[in-house]
Amino acid sequence: MKHTWARRVGATISMVCLGMGVAQAQSNPVVQLAEGDLIGIVQNGVSQFRGIPYAEPPVGNLRWAAPQPARPWGGQRDATQFGAACPQAPEPFGDNLRNSEDCLFLNVYVPQGSTTGRRPVIVWIPGSGQVLGSSRQYDATRLAQATQAVVVTMNYRLGALGWLWTSGMVAEAKGHNFALQDQQEAMRWVKRHIEAFNGDADRITMAGESVGSISASLHLVSPTAAGLFHRAILASGIEPPGLLTSAKAAELGDAFAAKVGCAAGPEQLTCLRSKSPQELLKVSPTYADIGKDGLGWRNFIDGEMITTDVFAALSKGNFNKVPLMVGTTKDEGRGFIPLSFDLDGTPMTQDEYITATNKFIGSFMQPVLTGLMYPSSKLGSPAQAYSQLVTDGWFACQANEVANRASSQVPTYAYEFADRTAPEFVKDPFMESGAFHASDLLYWFQTPVGGAPLTLSPAQKRLSDQMQTYWKQFAETGNPNGAANAVSWPRFNKLNTPYLTLVPDAINVQDWGAFQRAHQCAAWSLLYSMRSLGIA
Repeated sequence: MKHTWARRVGATISMVCLGMGVAQAQSNPVVQLAEGDLIGIVQNGVSQFRGIPYAEPPVGNLRWAAPQPARPWGGQRDATQFGAACPQAPEPFGDNLRNSEDCLFLNVYVPQGSTTGRRPVIVWIPGSGQVLGSSRQYDATRLAQATQAVVVTMNYRLGALGWLWTSGMVAEAKGHNFALQDQQEAMRWVKRHIEAFNGDADRITMAGESVGSISASLHLVSPTAAGLFHRAILASGIEPPGLLTSAKAAELGDAFAAKVGCAAGPEQLTCLRSKSPQELLKVSPTYADIGKDGLGWRNFIDGEMITTDVFAALSKGNFNKVPLMVGTTKDEGRGFIPLSFDLDGTPMTQDEYITATNKFIGSFMQPVLTGLMYPSSKLGSPAQAYSQLVTDGWFACQANEVANRASSQVPTYAYEFADRTAPEFVKDPFMESGAFHASDLLYWFQTPVGGAPLTLSPAQKRLSDQMQTYWKQFAETGNPNGAANAVSWPRFNKLNTPYLTLVPDAINVQDWGAFQRAHQCAAWSLLYSMRSLGIA
C-alpha cells in the first residue's frame, strides 16, 4: 500500500502516542494528519479524539450539496470536545445540547496499550429515525476497550437537510441522498486517515442500528462505497423493496417545499436556502410519527450511489461482498407504540391499527394483515397486533431476506436479540416493552444510549460481554467465532437457517426454520416480491 510522507509520519507518531498508556496518562494524546495536529483526551483507558471535521460545513450553497472534504486547519486542533449535533426537533432520544448546520464531525476512540499490529476498525452509523440523534450519544469507550478496535462514530445531516429532494435540486445537480453521501464521505475520511490512529485501513467494519442499519444496507449495495469497508453489521434495519425514483422523490419534495413557501421553479433553492432550520423543522415529520406513518423521509434511486433495491442487488450478486452480520430484536415493534399511540393515556384503537397498517403496507394487503395474519383478537390488543406486524414485516423478515440472499455468496451470521427484560427507554402503560427496538444498544455499548439508564443485571452484563466478544472476533477476522468459552455461532445457510438467540445465560441457536415460522417470513417474502413488482 502506498502512503504519503505526511501519512507515514502521522502513523508513526500515533503508534507511539497511542500505544503507550503511561505517556497518555501524563499528557493529552496527539495525532498528526495532513490537515494538522489533533489534541485528544484520555478517559477510562481510551484515547478520544472528538469533533473532527470530515467535511466542510454544509451551509450556504453547500446546503443540499454533496459533502466536500474538510479543509486543513493547520497547526493544532482541540479534539477534546464533541462537535455540534445536526439540527433536530426537541424530542425524546434527540440531542439538543448544541445544534448547528456545521455538524459534519466524527469521533475516534482508540484503546490504550501496545499492539503487535494495527487494530481493526469499527465505523458506527447512528440511528434515530432520520430526524434525531448524534454521534456523541454513543460513548464508544467501553466498546473500544472490549473489542480492542479503533471505533469511529459520525454525525450526518438529518431530516430535510439530509433527505429532501426537489425539482430545483435535480436541476442544480450538486448531489443527492445527502445524508448517505455524508456517511460515505465519513468512511472515506476513515479510509484515508485511520492508520494515523493505529487502525487497519484494510479491516474496517461498517456497523449501524435502525436507520443507521438501513443506511448501511444501502452502502452494502452501493457502487460508490466499494472498498470503504471489509465487514458489515446490520442491526435492526434494512432498506425495503420499492425505492422511489428520483422523479417521485422530487415530486414529494416539491410538496414539502411548498409548505415553507418555496414553490417549484427557478428560485426554489434560493428560497429554501433562505429558510432557517427551525422553519424547516416546523413542517417536518417527527420521530413520534414513525409508528403511525413510517419513516418520514425516503431514500431514492439516484443512478450513482443508489442504483437498485437492496434485495435485488443481493440476489444478482451486485454488492460489496464482505462478511455480514445481520439481526433484529425479538419485539422491535413495541418500541414505536408508546410515543405514537399509548402515552396520550389511551391505548391504541382498532381504527388506529387499521389506519397505520394501511400506511405501512397499503390498502391492498391491509385486510389480510389485520384480519388473518395479525388479528387483535388473537394477539391481545391492537397495539400488540400492530407491534408484532411491525416486528415481522419491517424488521425480522427483511433481515431474513438479506441472510437468505447473501449467505451463498459471503459468510453471513444471523441473530435475534431476545432479552425481554431489557431496561426500558420509555415505559408503555398498556403492555410490556419486551426486547423492543434499540433495546440491544445498551448491550453493544455498555453505556447509556437514548436516555436509558445503564442498569444491566449481572446476567445481562454477561450477555453484553459475550455480544461484544462476538463483535471483537468479527471485526478482527470476519467470523464472530474463536473466543474461548463462547457459544458457537453457525454460519447462516438456506438449509437449516441458523439464528443465534441472544438471551442472558442461555444463548442458543434457532434453526430449521424456527425463526422464520415465528415471524411468518414465508408470507412476508411473498409480500416483498409483490411490492418490488409494484403490486402491493
